[in-house]
Amino acid sequence: MNIVKKLLPSLMLSIIPVLAISQPLDLLASYKLALQHDADLHAAYNRLLSSKEATPQALADLLPSITATASSRNVRQESESSFSGGGKSTSQFRDESFSISLRQPLFNWAIFNQYHQANKRVSKAEFEYRLAEQALILRLAERYLNTLQANVNLTLANDDVQAFARQLDQAKIRFDVGLIAVTDVHNAKARYDLSIATQIAAQDNFFSKQDALREIIQTDNFILTPLATSFPLSTPEPNNINEWESLANAQNLNISIARAKVAIAKKEIAIKQSDHYPSVDIVASHNYSETGGGSFGTGFRSESDTVGLELNLPLFAGGKTHSLTKQAAFNHQQYLDTLQSIQRTTLRETRDFFRGVTTSIRRIQALQQAVISSQSSLDASEIGLEVGTRTIVDLLNAQRNISRAKLQLTEEKTNYILNVLHLKSVVGALSQNDIDDINQWLHHE
Repeated sequence: MNIVKKLLPSLMLSIIPVLAISQPLDLLASYKLALQHDADLHAAYNRLLSSKEATPQALADLLPSITATASSRNVRQESESSFSGGGKSTSQFRDESFSISLRQPLFNWAIFNQYHQANKRVSKAEFEYRLAEQALILRLAERYLNTLQANVNLTLANDDVQAFARQLDQAKIRFDVGLIAVTDVHNAKARYDLSIATQIAAQDNFFSKQDALREIIQTDNFILTPLATSFPLSTPEPNNINEWESLANAQNLNISIARAKVAIAKKEIAIKQSDHYPSVDIVASHNYSETGGGSFGTGFRSESDTVGLELNLPLFAGGKTHSLTKQAAFNHQQYLDTLQSIQRTTLRETRDFFRGVTTSIRRIQALQQAVISSQSSLDASEIGLEVGTRTIVDLLNAQRNISRAKLQLTEEKTNYILNVLHLKSVVGALSQNDIDDINQWLHHE
C-alpha cells in the first residue's frame, strides 16, 4: 500500500484546524476576553447590584415618611329650606384643602431586624459574586487546558497513524520476501485500522473542546499557546494539610455563603417574633381647609396641627405569628445542617486537592522517565526487527507504549495545574494572579 495514500486522510485532518485558526491566544488573553463576554459572570454582577439595593430599602423604613395631599374643587349646591317658605336656592363656591403628615418609627422590632438582615443579604451577595469570579477562572482554565489536551491527543493520534502505516508497509514488504508470517501483516493492519478510528474520535473531541472554550471567550478564530515542555512543579505552600484545612474552614466562599444564610435565617426568626411586640411611632400632621360656601351660605376656614405618639399592639392573629416563628426556626436549623454538610465536603475536597498536587508532581516525574524508557524501547524494537530479534508485534506494542506514555504525561500536567487552581479556590484565594502565574508556564514564541 502506498504510504502517501494512507497518510492523506491523516494529513488532511491535521491541516483542517490550522486553516481555520489565526489569532494567537494565551491563557491571560483568554481570561480578559472571558471577563468581557461571559454571561454567567455578568449575571452574577447584576445580582450583586440588585442585592445591594436591599440596604437602602430597609433603611428607608427606619427614616421618617412624609406625605402631603391637596385638593381644590368647584361646588354647585342646591338647597331647599322650610325657613325660607319652601323656596329653593342655588349657590356655587370653591373648596380647597391641604394636609401634610409625618410618621417616624420609634420602636419597631421588625424593621430594626430587617435592616440588619439586609446587610447580611448584601454580604452574602458579595460572597456569591466572588465565587462567580473564581468559578470563571476555573471554568476558563479547564476549557483552555482541555483544548490543549485534545490537540495533543489529536497530534499523537496522527503520529500513530503515520507510524502504523509505515510499519504496515514494512510488514508487507517483509512478508513478500518471506521474512515474516502473514499473521504479522494482519497484526499491523489491525493496529493501523484502530489508529484511524482513534484519530477520527480525537478530531471530533478537539472540535468539541474548542467550542466549549469559544462559548466563554466568544472568539471564533484562535490558536492557543501550548504548555511549555517543562515548568516549575511546586508543592503547596504551606506544605501542611492541616493548615490548608483551617484556611478552607475560615475562607472558603461556599462556607461563607452558608454562614450568611444561617445569619439571615436567624434574623428571620426575630422578625417573625416581632409580630407579638408593640410598635411606637411619632406622628404629626398639619391640616388646612377652606370653603367658600355651604348650607347656610357662609364660607369657613380651618387649620390644625397635631403631634403625638401612636401605639400599635397586636392582640390575637389566630396563631399565625406563632406558626410563622416556628417555621423560621425550622428554616434556621435547616441552614445550620446545610452549613455542616458544606464544611465536611470542603474539608474532604481540600484534602483531595492537596494530595492531588503532590501526587501529580510524583506522577509527572515518573511519566517523564517513562517517555524516555518507552522511546528507548521503540528504538530497540526497530533495530531488533531489522536484525530478527524482535517481531512486528513487539514493534507495534512499543509504538503504543510511547504514545500512551506521552498522552498520560500531558494529562498529568493538566491535572497538576487544575489541582493547584482548585486548592487555591477551596480556600477562597483564587485570583487573576494565579492566571498570570500559569500564563508564564506556556510556551510563548
